[in-house]
Amino acid sequence: MNEKIPTKFLKLKELADVPRAEYIDGPSPKELRDAKKRKSFLSMLRKSPKPAAQAVNTQGPVRLTFNAAAWMRVPDSAQQTVSLVICYKDRTGEYAMVVDEAAISENYSLMLSGCVTIESMGTPEYIKACCAGLSEDQLAFVDELHVQKSTPEVATTDTLKTA
Repeated sequence: MNEKIPTKFLKLKELADVPRAEYIDGPSPKELRDAKKRKSFLSMLRKSPKPAAQAVNTQGPVRLTFNAAAWMRVPDSAQQTVSLVICYKDRTGEYAMVVDEAAISENYSLMLSGCVTIESMGTPEYIKACCAGLSEDQLAFVDELHVQKSTPEVATTDTLKTA
């Protein structure tokens, strides 16, 4: 299991925000047929995050598992080690978890991927995909970036389909 690290100890470059729909539970497909519930959910996603004291489900711990992958190119950086990191902020602070780490190949490209489980106090205010291991003035091109919530139901149905 990955350890959470306070972000103040890392030099991170933000790659992208993870859409709130990936980690905030919404209505079921059956409920989405109701126009009022659908509009309510969409308006909740468009709002800016609430302060931690007012966030949804701030009392108990929340456990979220994500599959993350990034295909990156970093010019003039052969053999430099780069990490894909998922950052999040909950009511206790801002933390990061390393998804994958690798040395950049001679053609200056690499793919980082893995699965990470976040245990936050309450629903996270935000979740971001970041990169660590780059200097401040170094360029990085992200060709593909995917961060998706992993659920036990999806994992079991995927194995049934491939069997």
